[in-house]
Amino acid sequence: MKYSYSAILQRPAGRTIFWGLLSLCMAFVSLLFLDREKDYRKEVSIDSTLSYMEGISIIGKKNGTDSWIISAKKAAFSKDESSALIDSITINIPGAGVNLNADRGTYNLYTNDLHLNDNITIRTRDSMVYVKSLDWNPSTETLASDNNIQIKGSKFRIEGDGFATSENKKIKLMKNVKATFF
Repeated sequence: MKYSYSAILQRPAGRTIFWGLLSLCMAFVSLLFLDREKDYRKEVSIDSTLSYMEGISIIGKKNGTDSWIISAKKAAFSKDESSALIDSITINIPGAGVNLNADRGTYNLYTNDLHLNDNITIRTRDSMVYVKSLDWNPSTETLASDNNIQIKGSKFRIEGDGFATSENKKIKLMKNVKATFF
């Protein structure tokens, strides 16, 4: 005996079987799709050598004005995109009259903290600061380092091992401090 689809669907039991089979097929297709999507995401994870930006600027604002500006020649992102390795960095802090330059650094994209190293110079209104590496917290606008620091002004020279700045823009040298005034 032959049954047409319309004849089967007209009976209540036939509709139940049809919708049950259709639901089962949709669930199966959905599972296949979700499984493929999961595998696809693994394949396209970003490799730090492929994900980078050039000529970037990051601007921090406080009370509607530019509090600090970070410029870099290139930023290459880590595989998990939590940090960026940056080259040729310039930081301008307009309110403090500070300009900082460094060859390299690591920028934490979650905390905005910046670790700088290699050829770091900081120019203030009346002095130059030289240090091998330092950490900068832009939310508090504080700097810190465990390395040797040299501060040179027109009438003085100060050096020491390690320093930290406070939120009120004071600098504290940690140990082996030597100062020469002329």
